[in-house]
Amino acid sequence: MTAHDELEGRYRRLMAAYPIRHRREYEEEMVGVLLAAAEPGQRRPRAWDRADILVNALAVRVRGWVDDLGDPAWRRAASAVQVVGALFLFVVGIRWVLPGLAFYPGVDVLEFARPAVWAVVFTLTLVGLRRLAAGVAVGGALVEIAHVAQWYGYSPSQVLRSSWLVTVALLVAVCSVWLAGGGRVAAPRGLWWFGAALALAGGGSVADFHQGWFSGFAYAVTMDGQFVFRYAGPLYLTAAALAVWAWWRQGSLVRRRILALTAPVAGVAAMVTYGFAGFMYSSQQFPSPILLRPFQWAILLATPAAAFAVAAVVLSRWERLSTLAEAGRRAEKA
Repeated sequence: MTAHDELEGRYRRLMAAYPIRHRREYEEEMVGVLLAAAEPGQRRPRAWDRADILVNALAVRVRGWVDDLGDPAWRRAASAVQVVGALFLFVVGIRWVLPGLAFYPGVDVLEFARPAVWAVVFTLTLVGLRRLAAGVAVGGALVEIAHVAQWYGYSPSQVLRSSWLVTVALLVAVCSVWLAGGGRVAAPRGLWWFGAALALAGGGSVADFHQGWFSGFAYAVTMDGQFVFRYAGPLYLTAAALAVWAWWRQGSLVRRRILALTAPVAGVAAMVTYGFAGFMYSSQQFPSPILLRPFQWAILLATPAAAFAVAAVVLSRWERLSTLAEAGRRAEKA
């Protein structure tokens, strides 16, 4: 193999960093330019050329992802997450406030601010005041962070257990800011199904509060020789069914993007459950709390972005492969 052939092969392997569509259009031209600039007898790409190819490939991929996020289906999915997320956070906030009013008259002002802020976000979104809704949503996310942060000094494990809820608030804020620009987006289909699901889930939470001995996924217990049924069980199951039905009605393109947008919440919940299980156990065994180290904070904060990036890339590849497969089937029928 000549030096020219070896150098060309190495350049072509580096070109694999670019998206397929970009390579089909520009690979021959780019490789030709690089070979023309090579020194006689050169067998390996220069370090600068390697770095330039990889950096430009990343830039092309990022531009492609950003362009994909401008797709109307992404905006419709973001609208669904914004509206349903704000309504969900309102229900959660109310769930915390009501017991406090009944048993603890001195409830922190943040407890009252949480549901109030998300009620405002929900209302502003429905009436179409998108920029104002975005500003209030950002404030709501800060309120949720402040609410959870006050526990850190004496119960870091409680902060970790609530991190998924903070992620929901940040997700609603990001979607609100995203939707503040551009054209108006139609409201999610069957919004009242989501509302009914959240109302039933809130009712189940209240029922669980009055039947305080239930926890986890138990639906019945035996106490003092008597069988006790969990009243909240049917409410939770019905709420889950309604939520799935409402999600299904959004259409296949929007459904998949809703899953991608909510991947950060699932990622944080999984990371806390499995990645921080040892920390949470050990933290509760010592008389003084063990605080998170910088690298643990870095992992926790990077998880939502990483989860969304992975979900978006997987979705993009799956849809492109599906499009190619569908085109192949049509060609065969023709």
